[in-house]
Amino acid sequence: MLPSYRRKPAQNSELVVFAPTVAGLKLAAMERTKLVILVGLVISGLGLAQDTDYHHHNAIFGVGAAIPVGNTSTYLSTAPLINFGYGYRFNRFFQADAGIQMAFGAAHNQNPEVTDAGFIQGGDHEFMIPLGGRVYIPQPFKRLEFSVGGGTAYLHYSETVSSSNVGYSVGCYSCTSRGGWGGYGLANVSYYFDSNRIFHVGTTVQFIDANTNGPAVGNVPALKTTDHWTNVSFEFGLSF
Repeated sequence: MLPSYRRKPAQNSELVVFAPTVAGLKLAAMERTKLVILVGLVISGLGLAQDTDYHHHNAIFGVGAAIPVGNTSTYLSTAPLINFGYGYRFNRFFQADAGIQMAFGAAHNQNPEVTDAGFIQGGDHEFMIPLGGRVYIPQPFKRLEFSVGGGTAYLHYSETVSSSNVGYSVGCYSCTSRGGWGGYGLANVSYYFDSNRIFHVGTTVQFIDANTNGPAVGNVPALKTTDHWTNVSFEFGLSF
């Protein structure tokens, strides 16, 4: 009969074979978990990539306020603002934007202007032309949409006369204008009324930083100035 001490190697041998099997099972389980997560991410990504719940063409009309900030407020003041814009949406994330905005009377032009009809009390308009794009931020609410964007902007200030003062259109010989280029940034939130995402309302906050140069326009001095605007507009939009 074999001595009992010779059984120990066999018992140790069994333990040596069994231990790696447990580790292997744990490793296999971890690998399966990673695979499931990876497949889920791929499926989600494909779902986002294939999501076509958007329209390529987006037109907006907005009203609000043009608010000069910083040193700009020493020669310009808050004025009513109207805004027309168009965006072409390439996919659910990116859109190219163009628009024109006009503020009324921010330069407080009180000069009598020389016209065909003699001297007429002048006014002024401030045009802002943004050209850029935006990124739409993914979120789970179908009727809400958030976006941020930016680009270049052109500012043009001009003195004007109102034809209502004489009842017909007149030429202005003393009206001046100035302009220059800069940049802008914006943030927007929109709400769609319908599930087809055609009609919406929204709010945009826009910041413009640009240089203007040229003759004096109202209270704007005849110097090169760096102008800062914060524009807030409430918008009505159509997507198709």
